[in-house]
Formats: sequence, structure tokens, C-alpha cells
Amino acid sequence: MARRETVARRYADAAFEIGRADGTLEVWERDLVVLLDALGDQELRRLVEHPAIPFADKERVLRRVVDVSAEPLNLALLMIRRGRPGAIDAMVERFAEMVRRERGISLAEVRTALPLDDDQRDAISARLRTLTGDRIEMREVVDDALIGGVSVRIGDRLYDASVRSRLERLRARLTAV
Repeated sequence: MARRETVARRYADAAFEIGRADGTLEVWERDLVVLLDALGDQELRRLVEHPAIPFADKERVLRRVVDVSAEPLNLALLMIRRGRPGAIDAMVERFAEMVRRERGISLAEVRTALPLDDDQRDAISARLRTLTGDRIEMREVVDDALIGGVSVRIGDRLYDASVRSRLERLRARLTAV
């Protein structure tokens, strides 16, 4: 898994540098999402990852099915040719992360016990914007195990105001006595 992440990082870094140098980051971003959506189809994914299917057949199918610019498609085909089709998802995620960073946007994974309403979403976003100094892109996850409250992960930072974590801290204090 670590090797896949390293491979994905290298390809994403190269694509990002090309896009930034050419001024085509938006095109790369859009096309990589389209490519990833296409690879979400299980039949296409199996075809691309199957080692017994010749690369020429994989290339022909992808060129017909996926409507994206030449550079992103060629990057994906290069990864497939080199036996790295499983790293495409991680490469696209890494590329998106780099684009967000370039634009001053932080991705926040917000876990709550219940779905957020618009006011709660705005309040959390404003608070996170204050904490980070960046604009915030939120991914919401409903997690029944939290009981209540909210848990937010931004990169490697965790802001945990969930009822579950408070109960666990209280239990730790009580058993330490």
C-alpha cells in the first residue's frame, strides 16, 4: 500500500507541475475526475486491471469510453502500461489535494452523529476557517458511533468534540484513580 501511495504521489506531482506550467490545472482537475468516474464502472475497472488483457485493447477501450484531454488520458495509460492501474485513484486524490493547497483550501472531514443542517454547516465552516486561515471544503460523514457532537479531521490534525471521546476521557480519568 505504501508503494502505491509513493507511485501515486510521483505521478500526481508530475501532472500538477505540468498543469501549473501550462496554466491548465482546471482542465487536469476536471479530466482526472471524469477519468476516475469512468473507472468507477466495475467492468471497465476489471478490464484495466486484468493482467492477461493486452495493453493495446485497454488503450483502445479507454480512448473510446473516456472523453478527456490527451494529457490526463495519456498519464492514466502510462500508469496502466507500467502495471500501476490500482494507483490511479490515489493519484487523482493527491492531485486534488495539491490543487486545493494551491488555492488556499483545506479539506475537512466532518463526522457527526446526525446530518448537519445549513446553519450548523455554516457555523462549523466559519469556525474551521478561523482555526486554519484557509477556505474550507467539507466532506460530511454521519457516524452513529459518535453519539453526539462533532469530530473534524483536517490533514493530520483532529479536532474532536464528540460525546464519545468525552466519555472515553472521563472513563480514563475515573479508572486512573
